[in-house]
Amino acid sequence: MTHTESIDFNDDVEQLVSFWLVLDKAAREPFTVKSNFARNGAWYVAVCASSGLITTQIEDETFGKKWMITEEGFEFMEGIDERIKELL
Repeated sequence: MTHTESIDFNDDVEQLVSFWLVLDKAAREPFTVKSNFARNGAWYVAVCASSGLITTQIEDETFGKKWMITEEGFEFMEGIDERIKELL
């Protein structure tokens, strides 16, 4: 028999909250790519960026220095809200 990993409730909530914080910050107060916030949450910022939840793209071929939330990011954030309510 192969052991399965146990699901750690605290880790699940911590990750959801961390993603929510990155998205909330990008929505309310876009942060620079070199900010302490971006450095401290580098893994979460990278996942959000590679998933299309945040972007530095201002127009079609114009990029800035700040992470901003995308429409997909807003939708994902709403999903996190619902999931956290279910867990709590």
